[in-house]
Amino acid sequence: MKNFIFSISKAALATLISTGVFASLPLSSTAQVNDVIKSGPELNEISQATTLLIVGIYDERPVGNGSGSLIAKNGDSCIGVTNRHVIEDPSGNFTFVVRTADNEIHPVTEIRAFSQEDLALVTFERQQDYTPIPLATYQLSPGQNVYLSGWPADSGPSNTFIRHFTSGSISTILDVPVEGYQIGYTNVTNSGMSGGQVLDEAGRLVAIHGLGALENPSVIAHKLGVDESTAQALADKTGFNYGIPITTFLARASQAGFNYPYTVVYSSPQSPANGSGAATGDYTYQPDESDQVRTDDVLSNADRLFETINNGANTFCRFLGC
Repeated sequence: MKNFIFSISKAALATLISTGVFASLPLSSTAQVNDVIKSGPELNEISQATTLLIVGIYDERPVGNGSGSLIAKNGDSCIGVTNRHVIEDPSGNFTFVVRTADNEIHPVTEIRAFSQEDLALVTFERQQDYTPIPLATYQLSPGQNVYLSGWPADSGPSNTFIRHFTSGSISTILDVPVEGYQIGYTNVTNSGMSGGQVLDEAGRLVAIHGLGALENPSVIAHKLGVDESTAQALADKTGFNYGIPITTFLARASQAGFNYPYTVVYSSPQSPANGSGAATGDYTYQPDESDQVRTDDVLSNADRLFETINNGANTFCRFLGC
């Protein structure tokens, strides 16, 4: 298992302490959240506001991107969940930034990677009143409609990222998860959408996407650190696109002490009382300006921010007991 080695300047350390990153974390919370089935445009609006674009930067150049979900806010600290393989840094020299729906770029100040599942938490600082997405923990079932949101790599012309939002249904639930992956679905996916959202019809996060149908077994084996026969078994499953259930994330996060103020709900989506406005499963959306960002804009904004906070030193920590 690889260890992350990090260094941080005194000025940057003072900045992190002053913003409360190392303060004690509150326990998870339960909130009353609307569980009514929503229309496609309503679901897309929820997803648009809470899907994160995560970009790795080395030597002033992007070295890859992934996706994430804003799942908690603790004071000015915003917490996102993504895949561990999205933020892996073999050189130890990468910096990471997060792009939020208001087109702001934020340096990642802390990464907490899980050791047993392909999951990680990223922290960034922002005073804006962002609303995290609720986490749903009821039992999922094959045939259930789900919606996926993420940022494919080079998905537009002129080095432009464009967020994708696709509809589909759960096709597979594995008896034995692999690196946390257990839920298979038919949604169209692409590289760069790893760490993205899998939503139910009420707009709650039910899984974290991480493996797509276009990936070959050798790539899967490398991402997950498993042998190729195990990766091939995953690739052979019907409807191969896989995510890690929120129930798995919450259980392992609790064991590791990653107890942020999540909004957790337990009810399955409910039909509207008047029978109107419900999602039909199939939904095609047209990206707007909020769904598009140029790579050059990300880099220029990141450079400005890193200068402001003394080169934006990242803190990496891996908890072996996760």
